[in-house]
Formats: sequence, structure tokens, C-alpha cells
Amino acid sequence: MFYKKEKGFTLIELLAVIVILAVIALIATPIIVGVINKSKKNAFMDTAYGVVEAGNLYYAKNFGNDTFAGKVFTFPNDAEDLKLSGEKPGGGSLEVTTNGKPILAIYDKEKKWCATKREDNSKIVINKYEEGKCKAESAAEGFLPSGLTKGTAVYLNPETKSICQAAESISTTGTKAGCMKWYVYKDNGNGTYQLIVDHNTTAKVVWNTSGSTTGGMKEATVALTNDTKTWDTSLKARLITANEIAEITGNTTFNETTATGASRFYFDSNTQTKTATSQGESHYAWLYDYTRDCTSSGCNIADNTTYGYWTATSVFNDSYTVWYVSNIGNMGFNNAEHTLNGIRPVITV
Repeated sequence: MFYKKEKGFTLIELLAVIVILAVIALIATPIIVGVINKSKKNAFMDTAYGVVEAGNLYYAKNFGNDTFAGKVFTFPNDAEDLKLSGEKPGGGSLEVTTNGKPILAIYDKEKKWCATKREDNSKIVINKYEEGKCKAESAAEGFLPSGLTKGTAVYLNPETKSICQAAESISTTGTKAGCMKWYVYKDNGNGTYQLIVDHNTTAKVVWNTSGSTTGGMKEATVALTNDTKTWDTSLKARLITANEIAEITGNTTFNETTATGASRFYFDSNTQTKTATSQGESHYAWLYDYTRDCTSSGCNIADNTTYGYWTATSVFNDSYTVWYVSNIGNMGFNNAEHTLNGIRPVITV
């Protein structure tokens, strides 16, 4: 009886097979991973376009509504409000602007990809996600639409340099962090604006305890630095100047380089005659809201913790007095060591 001799693989042959399989795996794995990542990226691109399209539909529905002032949707919380279908973003935001040009900054649930769209561009850009860098970006230094006029309200968090919603904002005197209300007071003409916050971040501080203006702002500068230390530095927080106040109200005769105390003026008349005498009557109430008893001088909302706020400008040819915005709706002046005025920062966006 004959038996067939079975021959198996030698150890060398097995090792060779293992090596070949390992080489194949080394070659194939990056390709497979690449295909998976590309598929996920494409899927996220579809999500981004879906978010923008939902924003366009929201704009179309609200266009022409006099109360429509734009809206910011944050994800994932507002996904249902925006009526998104399909995959939802892991986080980020969509701003539906008043001019119908949505601004996008969202990321996926795995935090692998970030999708952005500027206000001045219809193209959605996908980049690898980086913590803290997936932010909205527009034609301006960040995110504000073009065409905003003087006195337009903007809701902004100066720490994150991001748009927020009116319901989130806090206007209490002394508030210096989080979502706050700001007003546009100048279009710089280069895609940026000047904004002033609607309340004093410090209620009361002297301009200079020495009583002299020759040394410039001292205590007011310290207060400004402390109030804005957590803000995005690109906002360039500072105090408004006397000339800027005059420019806002259209006072063409005031010039801080030559104006003495006799040049003080009420905002609505640009003279020393007071014309706004009842609550909300002033066209420039937003300049002095949240000051003491200001409603009898035309403001909308009073706050008895402060009488006004300092400008960065001392009075011409006077070593002791400084221009300030007062609670009676005028450009007034006080001694540098006056203790009842606060500071109200302005920023560039």
C-alpha cells in the first residue's frame, strides 16, 4: 500500500508570505484611509452646502420683513431651527446677513474638517480643523456685512471677536466680557467699521489723579487696559476722541485742536441749546444711554451709576480739563480728577 507524502510550507516560505502580506498592507492601508477620509470630506462638503442653502431659504422667507436684522445660528443647538436635513454639523455657526450673503464657519462631529464661507464669496472652503481657528470670516476684518450705517446696532463678543445674538447681550454698566451691544459710528471705507459699546465698562474713574492733563490719561488708561485685557487684540480697543463725537453729530465747527470750553455743544443741535428733553427724543441717544437721569435729556435707558464717559481728548489750551460725553446729551468738559465719569471703549472691526 502506497501513501502520498504530504508536503507543507517551510518556515521560510511562511515568513515570505507574511512579509508579502505586510508589504501589501503597508501599501494598501494609506490608500484605503485616504479613500475613507476623502469620502468623509466630501460628505462634510455636502453638509456645508446644505447649511448654506438652509440659510438662503431662511433669508428668502424673512426678506422684506422690517424687523429682520439678520440672525446667527449656532450648531448643533440651532440645527432644528434652521430646518436642516441630512448630517448636522458638529459645531460652529451660520450668520444669515441682512444682505443675503451668509457667513459660514462649521466643523464636523469628529473635528477633522472646517468649512468656511466669507460674506464676499460664494465659495465654501474646506480645511483641516484646528482648535480655536474655525471662525467666521468676511470681507471686513472678520464678519460684518458691508453697508452698515451710523447708529446701527451690532451684537459682538470682543473676547472671541464673533457675532452673537441680541438675546445673549448684556448692557449693564460694568459688563466687560461676553456678548455686548455695540453701535456703528463710522464706516472706515476699507471694509472695516468703528464701533462703540452701549454702556460703560467701568462706571467711574478719574482721567488723571494729578488733576493735570499734561501727563495724559493715566487712571483712565489703566481702567481701559484692565477692562479689555481679555479682548481680541486686533480690535484695537481705545477711547473715542472729541473730534469723533463731533463727526458723529455732524458738528463741522468743532475742532479739538482749537476748541476751548466755550465750544461745548448738545448733540442734536450742535449748539449750546438743548433740544432733546424727553425720553428717546435724541437722535444720538445711543451715545449716552446708560448714564444718570439721561431720559430727561433724550436718551432711552438711564443708569444712575455714572454721569458720562471720558474721551481721549483734553481741552485746548487748558492743562486741567478733558472733554467727556455727558448724561444730558452733550459734549461737556470736566477736570481731569473728576470722579463721576467712566470709560466706554471703541473698537475697529
